Amino acid sequence: MADDKSLHRLNTGAFSRRFQLSKAGLRYGSRALRHSLMDRFSDDEEASATRRRENIEYFVAELGQLKGSVVKIGQIMATYGDYLLPPEVVEALHSLEDDTPPMSWQAIQKVLAKELGEERLADLEIEEQALAAASLGQVHKATLRSTGEKLCIKVQYPGVENTIDADFNAVLRLLKISRLLQSTRSAEEWFSDIRTLLYKEVDYDQERRDMDFVRESLVDDSRFVVPMSFPEYSTRRVLTMSYESGHAVGSADVAALSQPRKNRLGKAILDEFLTELFSWRRMQTDPNFGNFRVRIDQDGEIDQLILLDFGAMRLLPEEFAAEFCDMMLAAYHCDREMFLERSISLGFMKAHFPDKVLQNFVDIGMDIGEPLRKPDDRVPSQAVNELGEYDWRGSKLPKRIAKRALEASMSKYFALPPKEFLYVMRKLMGVYALISQLDAQFNGDESMAPFL
Repeated sequence: MADDKSLHRLNTGAFSRRFQLSKAGLRYGSRALRHSLMDRFSDDEEASATRRRENIEYFVAELGQLKGSVVKIGQIMATYGDYLLPPEVVEALHSLEDDTPPMSWQAIQKVLAKELGEERLADLEIEEQALAAASLGQVHKATLRSTGEKLCIKVQYPGVENTIDADFNAVLRLLKISRLLQSTRSAEEWFSDIRTLLYKEVDYDQERRDMDFVRESLVDDSRFVVPMSFPEYSTRRVLTMSYESGHAVGSADVAALSQPRKNRLGKAILDEFLTELFSWRRMQTDPNFGNFRVRIDQDGEIDQLILLDFGAMRLLPEEFAAEFCDMMLAAYHCDREMFLERSISLGFMKAHFPDKVLQNFVDIGMDIGEPLRKPDDRVPSQAVNELGEYDWRGSKLPKRIAKRALEASMSKYFALPPKEFLYVMRKLMGVYALISQLDAQFNGDESMAPFL
């Protein structure tokens, strides 16, 4: 039976959504003005900072009320906005969650009938209760009547694609009006690309093709499971695939695995990332932990990594990929000169910057290469276990890199990187964090070996 809290429709009217966003902007503006007057007559900097943070949190909460693409826009900005937005804004945007109540079965059934047709829809026995609901669509379990195969059907909310442009323009306008975003050509280009990424996420045909590519590429590697698509029951707005059960990476069942088993899973994650970068030149850029699940082998032999959600798959331009791979190899070999040369070539650094600024960035690169080498005297003692293996969680590497990168980005010499650079770096840091979550302990040099 459908959940009583389910929605019968999303508000997808452009005028209505603009009106709601405008109201959010007016509310934010009045609060900001009131707080500005309070700050003018107060010398309490801590109270002023608290008011600013609360105002930003209020603004983000207002955005979250609209659901749909607004939530997704906020999430993407949170993921890639470190270089464009104030830290407190990014932190607040991270609070936007895909907690949209599922749409009613009646509404979803209409979408399925329109997209698949009654005849094909009759082939499927679909559970009316949604398995999961997000900002752009929801997922239902199903069974193919003719074979008994268990399926997973991803259904896009009706009309959500039509709200993207209006929502995006309205959010961008609010960020500018509220002075939370400085308007520059670089910022405009960045957000234009985020808009493109959002449109890609609602193109289920492309997601199916990307999923098929990964499945075919990894078919001979028993460590991975990639859902099989069912093209005859898929369209641009409906994606049907095999149902693949597994445990969340952070679950107690995964945490209870032996150290060698966790090590194998961690190495599989690193191997897959390096393959995407060095071999495929095609990368799933969403670092969300939910895109990975673990199928535990009851016989204790080969646990498998389930790869999910390919909506954020991106082709990497060949010239960029080649230079970024050179940077990774330079980090592996501790070749500071090569790393700096490639960072200047990619436009992240400029040759005329002070040497201290350049060397600070190279230090970040050497840190990035730390888990990919056999531990040496440059690796902190807490990052190596008694067997001489790299301790990904104990190393606290993502935090160390983030701290150093934040210091670098605050420099007046900071240059906005090419968008591909940030997508790949976000995924790399996500991979490092995911391996840390697993508490895996292994040296990454074996994973790097095929690409040297």
